[in-house]
Amino acid sequence: MNDKKIGIVGTHGRVDDCCFYDTEVLLSKVGQNTGNLLFQYAVTKAIDEDKVIIGTDIPWDVELVKKTCRLIVIPSANFIRENFDFSGFVDFLDNTGLPLVFLGLGAQAKDYDQTTFNFHPSIEKLIRLVKERCVVAGLRGEFTKKLLERYGVTNTEVIGCPTNFINRNENFISNLERKWDREILSFVATGDEPWPSDLSKRDAERQMIDWIDSGAGIYLQQSVAPFIKYARQNNPNQQESVPEHHEESLRMAIAPNMSTKEFRAFVATKMRLYYSVDQWLEDSARFDFSIGLRLHGNMAAWQSGTPAIWIYHDSRTRELAETMALPHISHNDFLNVNSLAELRHNIKFDFSDYSARRHQLLDRYKNILQGAGISHVFN
Repeated sequence: MNDKKIGIVGTHGRVDDCCFYDTEVLLSKVGQNTGNLLFQYAVTKAIDEDKVIIGTDIPWDVELVKKTCRLIVIPSANFIRENFDFSGFVDFLDNTGLPLVFLGLGAQAKDYDQTTFNFHPSIEKLIRLVKERCVVAGLRGEFTKKLLERYGVTNTEVIGCPTNFINRNENFISNLERKWDREILSFVATGDEPWPSDLSKRDAERQMIDWIDSGAGIYLQQSVAPFIKYARQNNPNQQESVPEHHEESLRMAIAPNMSTKEFRAFVATKMRLYYSVDQWLEDSARFDFSIGLRLHGNMAAWQSGTPAIWIYHDSRTRELAETMALPHISHNDFLNVNSLAELRHNIKFDFSDYSARRHQLLDRYKNILQGAGISHVFN
């Protein structure tokens, strides 16, 4: 009998004692993006056998992992992207010699038309590991699948993101549908980076913040170290001081119509940072609607039963929204909308299409887990 466990990379979907960490340390624990917590939580909850979280329950020790685990599950994000050195992580996976199961693996590009990529050697090595050490890898969408096929990788299946399967309540979709048509009195908006090179993306961020400031909304941030340091600057456990120019730079980038005092109050009272998925889901369930430029901020709301609309701005966000048949709109089209009620009215969305696609993707997800010999919670 094999008494070794399933190794899962990441976290249990939370950072214990988060309040007491310096921001640099805190962000390092979530891979610089709290959205990582959500898909790590999803995968951990889906696996129904003895498991150990590598990097949380046990350290990044190759020999200890080989001794403890029979395979490694990698809840994945947009790992396949340019200007990204992933050497430490990829070398670790390689050195274990263990079978690998990638779930939610994605490629990132400016748009679907990009066909040439300048990958770091570590990304090319990652692609080889997918080909050589996976039975089947679960991908975000067809864009990623076609890219990998150009590298000779065909042992893949499109599943979207594992977060799509967090809510296992049989009434999940009908509850969402009922809430979709209700009056929107409160909402969540998830932001991206304050200083994008694409000024139309910046304008989309500004529009969301204007809606929040004039309505009953909150602003959610998942990453961007200078922004999170600024938001946490009153926490005495943050050791690094925030440069004075960051405040004015942030204000001018995303809220130029606010005074400095108004911006400080907005960040203190309207901005949220989550380091526990359970709390993230609980809070999201209280709102009427969600919009945003981030996949996982919206997905937390969606899985909690709060309807959402995804505002896509690159191949990554668009691919996931299309793969999972989620309500979505481009950030450029979003700029032509004057209110959240108008945005919802303009979105053509069919819950039966979403339900059918979700069942299809879940069947593929289950097949990947079963093919790797992993017990799961899905019926």
